[in-house]
Amino acid sequence: MKKITLILGAAAIAVSSLSAASGIFGTGVVISNNGTSTLYESTLLGDARHAPNGFTPTLNTVGFNGFNLGTFDTTTSDSLVLNGGSVLTYKNDTDNISGASVFYSINGAAFTEITLGFNEDNVNGSGGDQRWYSEESSVDLLSGLSSGNHTIAVMYEAPFTYTGGGGGSGTHAENNGDSNFTANFTVVPEPGTCALIAGLFGMTFVALRRRQRN
Repeated sequence: MKKITLILGAAAIAVSSLSAASGIFGTGVVISNNGTSTLYESTLLGDARHAPNGFTPTLNTVGFNGFNLGTFDTTTSDSLVLNGGSVLTYKNDTDNISGASVFYSINGAAFTEITLGFNEDNVNGSGGDQRWYSEESSVDLLSGLSSGNHTIAVMYEAPFTYTGGGGGSGTHAENNGDSNFTANFTVVPEPGTCALIAGLFGMTFVALRRRQRN
């Protein structure tokens, strides 16, 4: 993985689409929520084309964007781990897709890239449709976060080459119209809760000491 800062505009995406007969038609992110691995659709398809060969994550077709991943208590064994993602691409004529990646950011920080491996050709019997997939990463999304609400944003890229019209290369991007796909989660205990617990513990300790003295 490598950390980069991305600035993607609608104009750049349009150039990619106009100069090539290829693109991205499906995306998803793989997150392990307290040990349960789920492939959340970012680009909604709602069918088995997202399901990767050789892997068995639970497929969530409700959609990642705007999803609430839940509440996680860092004083327990709660976990929220980013494992990877899925990108579905198509290619026609002289175009060729050479790879795919998912990028993630926590609370507006710089995006970090996770490279996806090739998973299947001719997805669902459609010539030129390919799936890129990985769930081998183990990014602890709770690490270093303070109590409160947090946001994870994801976007996707697929570089391509083409030999028609003089040849060239570019990168397809799927970033929800420059807004990225975002989901929320909460880390507890809140500072107020911690203080309350500490206060209750302190009062209990004092009461026990007084009882022992009596």
